[in-house]
Amino acid sequence: MGYRRSWKLAQNMIKVYGTNDPLVIADYLDIHVWNERLPLHIGGFFTRIFDSAYIVINSEKPRTWKRAIAAHELGHALLHNHDHIFLATSNFVTKSKIEREANLFAASLLIGDERPEEGESIYDLACRICVPIEFITALPWDFLRRNENEGAFL
Repeated sequence: MGYRRSWKLAQNMIKVYGTNDPLVIADYLDIHVWNERLPLHIGGFFTRIFDSAYIVINSEKPRTWKRAIAAHELGHALLHNHDHIFLATSNFVTKSKIEREANLFAASLLIGDERPEEGESIYDLACRICVPIEFITALPWDFLRRNENEGAFL
């Protein structure tokens, strides 16, 4: 599953559930979300136990990161094989294909239709929409310049 499909899935979640809040979407999907104290290098993880799905978020992380971690783990829940446990480390910079896909899903969900305003840097955009800059800088370079008419990347 590539960048475009991850982006389309995130946009579909926003359309279907009327929100880009990963916690609300997880609730709709009957995915339990817990905040637990975890080692500092672990942001959170997704797992399935029997027929129940769980996202566990490190309670020690700042609020903005908790939301981003929830979106990232929701990406794993929707995009990837449910027989694995997916761990989010503290920096989200990775070469793993499935982690990049979860990052793109999370960024697409959290950013939604927001784009930089005239003269606004990506750092200012990240602050304005409360998304960690690491998510925005990890995106494909053309992500923020998508064609508004087609809803696809340039």
